Amino acid sequence: MRDLGYKFKHLAIAGLALLLTACSSTPQPTVTLNTNLFSKDDLKIGVVYTSPEEKATTHIFGADCLLCYGVASALTSELDTHLETTITTDELTKMRDLVLSEYSERSKNVELIELPTSINELNDFNGELGFAKKDFRVLKENFDIDLLVVLQISRHGAYRSFSNYIPNGDPQGHVAGLLYSVDLNTNAYVQYMVINEIIQPSGEWDEPTSFPSVTTSYYQAIENGKKKIKSAI
Repeated sequence: MRDLGYKFKHLAIAGLALLLTACSSTPQPTVTLNTNLFSKDDLKIGVVYTSPEEKATTHIFGADCLLCYGVASALTSELDTHLETTITTDELTKMRDLVLSEYSERSKNVELIELPTSINELNDFNGELGFAKKDFRVLKENFDIDLLVVLQISRHGAYRSFSNYIPNGDPQGHVAGLLYSVDLNTNAYVQYMVINEIIQPSGEWDEPTSFPSVTTSYYQAIENGKKKIKSAI
């Protein structure tokens, strides 16, 4: 059985995130890409990709106490082992490459860049809705770019909902994150899109050790995420 302490730590972090979210202002709504920017022939675009901090796993939602989470984690332990040992980040890299490709269709000056620090370590920007929460403007001079595009994948693997320790349904294929673009002159979003794909497996899901139905639903979630990216750029 997996180390439950690891998941308990993530439960505490998730609880804090929920508390902070509850206390925060209105969530940033979707911003449709402002294509007027691409009328500038000399527009320079930098693309940043951030991958998940943990391997593919089952992301548990609704098991809100430590005991509940422990039971839920035990129920998903075999699936977790399968996901962590067989699912790589290759498909997520293809999502990154798709973003690069689609923006390259819009501008001839597009490059993949690597930030010297994590996005979370950048200074906060105290703007209203429609502006990035971090101050990205310093990157304009640092990288000689006008537009920053960020693909930030936060979760991948499976999604399973619980009511305390009782499952609400089967594990589902899952990928989640953000795609957003920031005008480095103003720190305003010129694009903002939430990626949250959850796909129900077809047929029986509980088929260790390969879990073919859940695995297939994971790859379908990835494909749906790609379609969403392609239609948004």
